[in-house]
Amino acid sequence: MKTIIVCTDFSQEAENAIHYAASMAKENQYHIILFNLQSISIHALNAQISADFFYEQTLKNQQKLTDKSMEINRLYAVKTEYYLASGNFIDELNNCIQATNGDFVVMGMGEKTLEQRLLGNNVIKAIHRIKKPILIIPGHIEYTGIQKVLFAYDTHKSITWSAMNDIYSFINEFNAEIEVFNVGEGVEDFTEVIHDIDLNSGYDLDDIKYSFKMIKSIEIIKAIEEEVKLANADLLTMVPYRYNLVESLFHRSKTAIMAYKNKVPLLSIPLNID
Repeated sequence: MKTIIVCTDFSQEAENAIHYAASMAKENQYHIILFNLQSISIHALNAQISADFFYEQTLKNQQKLTDKSMEINRLYAVKTEYYLASGNFIDELNNCIQATNGDFVVMGMGEKTLEQRLLGNNVIKAIHRIKKPILIIPGHIEYTGIQKVLFAYDTHKSITWSAMNDIYSFINEFNAEIEVFNVGEGVEDFTEVIHDIDLNSGYDLDDIKYSFKMIKSIEIIKAIEEEVKLANADLLTMVPYRYNLVESLFHRSKTAIMAYKNKVPLLSIPLNID
């Protein structure tokens, strides 16, 4: 039985992500862990609030998580527990993954500006620093099953076996069809996709419904958005690439941008190369 960790701050988008994850869990017999990082406002810290105040806040959050766990268990008949932490978000989420043996993380994406998301959003931080798949749910999306997956594949970035294994495992669990989609600037990019060893070897593709589609365009994000609509995809999958300092001056992570702009859930698969 897989364990999925659902991050919640009790916001509307987090609530939506919980119910999306619970529907998935019911269909696939997953186990849910509700992860909450309790935080104290800067005003409370400046006022040097007493230890009793922190204790009371912890009790309130524990009760919220207990109530939500019981609600999800009642509505979806899914085993649901919680993990309450305080401290650094990425560090504590990694601790939760290790403590619960979590298989992937589910997060909701709220309505904020692109700049806010790219610079400081926990979702964007998790995409690049958590070494487990991250499933990002737009605030307005309800779960209706996953029949069609669009995998936006970048030939210019190396991809690892662990990343491909995560993708194929997800497809098999949902018995979904996958379209491997590549946006290239020249014919040589298309040839590279067709002959890519990592993409085509090591798996029995007879058991997977798949197709390839390649187009020539310099507007990669726009092309992906349009293909999501054309393919009627239930899920977009991408493998984020971490740019070095010099590269980051000229490039923005396409996965991070799509997490902001996407109209369907986004499954971000880590490279896990270090």
